[in-house]
Amino acid sequence: MDILLFDLDGVLLNSAGYHRSLVETVRQVSRALGFADRGLAADEIESFEVRDITAEWDSSAIVTALLLVEAWRTDPQMELPRRPPLHALPIQHAFPDVRAFLADTDRVADSDPVRRAKSALMHRLDGAPPSQITALLSTFEESRSLVGSLTFWLVQLFNLGSRRFEAIYGLPPGLETPSYLETYDRPTLNPVESEALTTWITGGGRGAAIVTNRPSTSPMGVFNSPEAEIGARVSGFGHLPVVAAGDLGWRAAARGLDPQAFLKPSPVHMLAGLLRAMGQESGSVETAIRLAHLGEFDAVWKDLRDARVWLFEDSPKGHTAARLAAQLLAEHGISLDLTLFGIGTGPERKQALEAAGASVVPDVGTALDAAIPGWR
Repeated sequence: MDILLFDLDGVLLNSAGYHRSLVETVRQVSRALGFADRGLAADEIESFEVRDITAEWDSSAIVTALLLVEAWRTDPQMELPRRPPLHALPIQHAFPDVRAFLADTDRVADSDPVRRAKSALMHRLDGAPPSQITALLSTFEESRSLVGSLTFWLVQLFNLGSRRFEAIYGLPPGLETPSYLETYDRPTLNPVESEALTTWITGGGRGAAIVTNRPSTSPMGVFNSPEAEIGARVSGFGHLPVVAAGDLGWRAAARGLDPQAFLKPSPVHMLAGLLRAMGQESGSVETAIRLAHLGEFDAVWKDLRDARVWLFEDSPKGHTAARLAAQLLAEHGISLDLTLFGIGTGPERKQALEAAGASVVPDVGTALDAAIPGWR
């Protein structure tokens, strides 16, 4: 069987929406803390993503924590507002060098990039009053909590738009905005190319799935936001099966695990994607969990023997997940012909993708030309 696995953002989507949400969130916080009217530049966002900090909830919290530490140098009583609308303070501080800070975090001995950022900032607060340490820790620990995090609130508000935000969370949004995902995201393939790829996929012995860390609807309220569904529809591939954070998150939480436990770089994510690409919609995540965490081998995996699999992914964690999935299957005698395509152009991203074992190309169209010549 031939299987194509696609990430959404940066692969099937020019994900300007998420980036715009991040930029606007940082701009709002920057103004509210007395910095310039400034968001993040493209190269600063790239510096986060090549370090596998790809969730805007995390990157916005890190920038906010960095701004707080800088603001406390001249105003030790500075506090982060709790909810929008936010009011701009007169400019009192210079906006910090975000890329230089992230480069500093690379020297921290920890495998998790968000923890490295927290450690680096805690080091800068050495000897600070307890109120500042508590505020800094809260910025990180509550970064995925609507109740506890201003940045989570703002990112979700801009992602979804005011009306959908209020409908999902049942709270007044605090400001009016359209959905940036619907307004700014664009497909990377044109309609003719999308139709041609769909025709290829529907040929005999072929399948495809979208594997994304985007939130999606879930029955237990974990990552319960239809961002994956919005993205799949905008990309032109709303008909493909999707494995996203809502489904994976609630199954992890139901087992008492961190809701991110089964997301990339976990092999569960890619294993479930393989099954759904094969048409195994029902029970695919549970089957993947049984293999990855319990070592239980279901007969359905035999259908993947000698399958050709191509992954199209713009972050190192996706390639890690695919290689781990292939290793697990190989331990049970199922060999995959796995090809990893890293999508990216910036020098930092290219270096990170190559280190993850991917062949780096500028866009998904070029990758598809190499994988399946004549698909257009």
